[in-house]
This record gives sequence, C-alpha cells and structure tokens, in this order.
Amino acid sequence: MPAKTAAETPELSAILENWQALETATISHTTQVIAKTKNPLIRLLMEIIRQDSEMHYRVQEVLLDGIQRQAFSLTPEELGDIWEMVEKHADMEKQTIALAEKALADCRLFVQKHLLTYLIEDEKKHDRLLGQLEDFKRNIYPYA
Repeated sequence: MPAKTAAETPELSAILENWQALETATISHTTQVIAKTKNPLIRLLMEIIRQDSEMHYRVQEVLLDGIQRQAFSLTPEELGDIWEMVEKHADMEKQTIALAEKALADCRLFVQKHLLTYLIEDEKKHDRLLGQLEDFKRNIYPYA
C-alpha cells in the first residue's frame, strides 16, 4: 500500500501543527518558570520538560515532513552501515538500565527515588527506540 499524501492526511497534519503550537507554548512557559525560581529541583524538572518539548517539536516536524514533503525511506545499506554501532548502543542502554535499577533499589531518599525513576523510564525509552530500529531492520530484511 503506497504512503498517503498530505492531501490524504489533512487531519493528521492539522493535529501535528496544533500540537507544535502547544509545544512552543510549553517551551516558553517552562523558560518563564525557570527564570522565576532559584530552587534547583524545580529548575531541573522544568529543564527536563522544556528539552522534551523541544524534541517533541522536532519529531512532529519530521512527521510533517514525511507527510507533506517526502515520504520516509530507509535502505538496507543505510541500516547495515551502522548496525554494529546500534547493537553496541543497545547493550550500553541495557547496562545503564541495570545500574539505574540497582541505584533505585538501594535508594531510601524520596526526591532521589523519583529522579532515579525518571532516569530509568528515560533509559527504557531509549531501549524501545533502538527496538524500533530492529523492527525497521526486520521489515527491510524479512528473512534476517
């Protein structure tokens, strides 16, 4: 089935554009909160949210480009050229998750436990993203 064009996905494009506007507002708002407080915990949390919103905006932009400008493509050569590095990084993420989970199990401090939980969730997200590359690879090389 061929990829849908922008003309066939106007609702998705509109949703993504509206979402980008919200992400832009979030970036501005978190910047204002950071400027208003000296509390390092609040500043850290607002910085995390701001950086995530910046990345969300970037992902939405790539999604829109894939709909409105040029469909996504990935060749076996492009993936093959970096696959060993992807596998090495996946191993590194698994090691990081194991360390973070040990730190959380050993931690008895309230704020630190919450921050460690955040880090674990973020590292698991990285692991899932690398798993998506594995899915792409399976679709490119169905007999691999």
